[in-house]
Amino acid sequence: MSRTDSNPPPTDASTAAWLAILALSAAGAAVGARAAPRWLLAAALAATLFKGHLVVDHFMGLRRVRARWRALLGAWLLVLGLLIGLPLLWR
Repeated sequence: MSRTDSNPPPTDASTAAWLAILALSAAGAAVGARAAPRWLLAAALAATLFKGHLVVDHFMGLRRVRARWRALLGAWLLVLGLLIGLPLLWR
């Protein structure tokens, strides 16, 4: 099985992003498994949004596309984070 130019081998940056996603996922699961203070929940939400950014950049291939597409997905992550984070204000 040979690789083609359309399917390049993973880079060190992609590997680092994948490892960061794994570590942040484990930390988020640990926070979510027990009662946590509000600031820790907010940090877990921020980490989750950062994971979304890593996925968009490294694994969806949008790192080198027009700024409009990156802004659209960045705005989506922001709206999603606000909607999920709003209940933290009333906890």
